[in-house]
Amino acid sequence: MKIINDLKQNIIDNIKNILQVDININSFELDLPPEDKLGDYAFACFKLGKNPIEAAKYLADNFQTNKLINKTQANGPYLNLFLNKGAWLQTVLSEIDKTKNYGQTDFGNNKKVVLEFSGPNTNKPQHIGHLRNNILGQALVNIYNAAGFKTVPVNIINDRGIHIMKSMLAWQKWGNNETPNSSGIKGDHLVGKYYVQFGQALKKEETEYYSKNKINLANLDNLSRRKTEDEFIAQSPLMNEARELLKKWEAGDKEVKKLWQMMNSWVYDGYKITYDRLGIKFDKEYYESDTYLLGKDLVELGVEKKVFFKKEDGSIWIDLSKEGLDEKIVLRADGTSVYVTQDLGLAKQRYDEYKFDQAIYVVANEQDYHFKVLFFALQKLGFEWADNLYHLSYGMVNMPDGKIKSREGKTADADDIMNEMNTKAKEIMKQATKKVESKNKNPKQIAEHVGLGALKFFMLGTNPQKNIIYNPQESISFDGYTGTFVQYTHARIANILNKADKIKKLNKLDFSGEFNTEENKLAKLLLDFPKSIQDTAVSYNPSNLTQYLFEVAKTFNNFYQHHSVLQAENDNLKNIRLHLCSQTKQVLKSGLELLGIDAPDVM
Repeated sequence: MKIINDLKQNIIDNIKNILQVDININSFELDLPPEDKLGDYAFACFKLGKNPIEAAKYLADNFQTNKLINKTQANGPYLNLFLNKGAWLQTVLSEIDKTKNYGQTDFGNNKKVVLEFSGPNTNKPQHIGHLRNNILGQALVNIYNAAGFKTVPVNIINDRGIHIMKSMLAWQKWGNNETPNSSGIKGDHLVGKYYVQFGQALKKEETEYYSKNKINLANLDNLSRRKTEDEFIAQSPLMNEARELLKKWEAGDKEVKKLWQMMNSWVYDGYKITYDRLGIKFDKEYYESDTYLLGKDLVELGVEKKVFFKKEDGSIWIDLSKEGLDEKIVLRADGTSVYVTQDLGLAKQRYDEYKFDQAIYVVANEQDYHFKVLFFALQKLGFEWADNLYHLSYGMVNMPDGKIKSREGKTADADDIMNEMNTKAKEIMKQATKKVESKNKNPKQIAEHVGLGALKFFMLGTNPQKNIIYNPQESISFDGYTGTFVQYTHARIANILNKADKIKKLNKLDFSGEFNTEENKLAKLLLDFPKSIQDTAVSYNPSNLTQYLFEVAKTFNNFYQHHSVLQAENDNLKNIRLHLCSQTKQVLKSGLELLGIDAPDVM
C-alpha cells in the first residue's frame, strides 16, 4: 500500500538526515505497539548500527513530522509514531477506494504455478478428506492468482487398478443392470455402493476362511497376523476374480473396457455435481489410465546415470539412505510400474507442457514418504526444476468416532456433509436473534451460502499441517471464529449501507475533526489486506487469511457497538463512517471469495 510506503519513506529520510544511515524500504516492517497509548506504529531501531535505545531517543527528539505523523516518541529501542487520525483515515479510504481489485498485487510477478489437488478414486464418492483437499486446493488457486501468480489447477484422477475392479466385479455379480437413472442414485454413490458390497463379501470370505482353518488373529503377533492376512488374500476367490478382471483390462478386453468406461462415466457425472457445488475448477484433468505407463524411460535413464540400480531379480531401485530414507523400488522385476514410476513421468510431462516456476502437490500427509522419494529421484536425475516442487502435506480429517474406512462403508461422504451443513444453516438462521432482513432474500440460496461457508471456513481455519476432527456444530455459529460470523458481519454492513441515503464523495468530506480509536484500528487493519494475501501464498496456509478476516469482522463489530453510523453526530461524520463501512464490506467480500466462500448481503 502506498500509504505504508510513504510512512516508511518518511522514516528512512529522517534516519538518513539525523543519523546519516541508509536503509532499504524493503528491509523492515512497521510494528504495532502493544498498547494504544504508545502510538499507532513502531519502528525497531536494532539494525541501525548504533545503540538502539539511544538511536530511538535521538530520532524522536529530532524527527521531522508531516501531515500524517503528529509526533514521535522513544520507547526503549522503538521509535513510536502517532498519526494524525483525520489525515490518516482520509488517505486510507481514498487509497482503497481508488484501487481496482483492492488486495490483489503483482507480488508473484506472473510466475507460473501448477497446483495439483483433489486426486479422487473412481470406485467411490468423495469423502470428508477430499473435501479438505478440494477446499484447500481451490483456495490456494484463488489466493495465488490474487498475489500475482499465474496458477494452473490440475487434477489426477485414479481411474484404474484393483480397487476399481472391485466395484466393477460387485456390479457384475449383484448389480442386476442397475444404473444411476434406474435407481435415482448419484453416479459416484452408486459405484461406491458396489465397492462397499465387495468389501462386505470379502470380509465374509475372510471370516469363513479363518473359521475353517481355526485361525484366531488375536493370538498372533503383528508379523504373523500380516502374513496370515496375505495368505488369505492370495487364495481368496473374490480377489482372484478381481485380479483376473484387472488382467483383462490391461490386455484391452473390449467387454471389460466397456464396463469400465460406463461405470467411470457415472462417477465423473457425480463428481461434476460435487465440484460445481463447491466451486472447484481445473484447467486440466489427468487420468491414471493414461499416465500409468509413464516414467519407464526415466528409469532407464536413471540406470544409465547410476541414479538407480538393478537387483538380481531384475527389479530397479533407488538408494536414498544418505538422504535419511532407505531403498525404494521404482520398477518391478516384471517391468510393471509402481506409483513413483508414473509420478516421475507425469512430473516431467507437466514441466514440458507448462514450464512452471513451481509445482505444488496438495496431498495428505500419509504420502510424505512418497513425495520425498519422488523429489529426490527427480533431483538426482538432473532436472533443475525439481528443486521447485513442493508437497503441501495436510493433516487428516477424522470423524468424532474415528478414522474413515471406505471399504467398510464407514464414510463421511462429501455430498452428505454439504447437505448436513445446509440443514444446519436453515436451523441456525431460524433460531438466530441476530438477523438481517430483506424482502428480496432467497432462504434456500442463503442457507447454501451459509452452510458451505461454514464448512469451508472450518476446513481452512486451521493450519493445513494439523489433523482436524469434523464437528459441524462448532463450525456454524453467529459468534466466534467461524465463517458464519464473518458472513454475518458482511450482511450487517450491507444492511447499514442499504438504509443510508446516497453517500457523499470522499473529496467532499471534512476530515479535520476528531476520530476515535475504533475507527483508527479498523482503518489500519484494512490496510493489511494485500499483505495478508501475500503472506498466505508464501506460507501455503489459508488460515492466515481466515484469521485476518475474523479480526476485521471482530474489529468492525467493536467499532459499530461503540459508535453509531446512521445516527452519527453530524452528516459529515455519518458519511465518513459509511465510507469506512463500505471499504470494510469490500475487504470481507473479496477475502471470503478468495476462500471460495460467498458473501451474502442478507442472512
